[in-house]
Amino acid sequence: ELLIVVGIIIIIAAIAIPNLLKARVAANEASAVGSLRAINSAQIGYLQVYPDLGTYACQLSYLGPPLAGGPVNSTASDLIDVQLASGIKSGYSFYMDCTPPSGNGTTGYEVQAAPTGASITGASCGTNNGRCFFTSYTGGVYRLNGPGSSNGSAFSLSPLS
Repeated sequence: ELLIVVGIIIIIAAIAIPNLLKARVAANEASAVGSLRAINSAQIGYLQVYPDLGTYACQLSYLGPPLAGGPVNSTASDLIDVQLASGIKSGYSFYMDCTPPSGNGTTGYEVQAAPTGASITGASCGTNNGRCFFTSYTGGVYRLNGPGSSNGSAFSLSPLS
């Protein structure tokens, strides 16, 4: 009887564990998309609070809170939480770059989110670890389709609604 009960528990676990892992990946992906939207909002706030700089923040840490309770300034604007400002949140790593100045002298920004441990330039986007995402100063959040996607070896973007 005990062996039958143990067997039933093993069968239930074999069915439930993959579903729990998929749910965790989906939750991490939703958190990454929400974090990218928060970064977009923070960048707009940064540009409004520091118009004399004429640029978006070029590092995630510039959008985060000041260290040790210091004053809020252009390198610690307190617009996103400390965890997101560190570049790692909910199983995703965030990479932000500034884009070259446009004709009016302002820079843009691009932010990419990849599952922690995955390379944003590698073929790991879209694997079982989760999908990669992208946003920029133009707004909107996109799924970043890695090499080998429908358009050959180049990356492509799929808008999220």
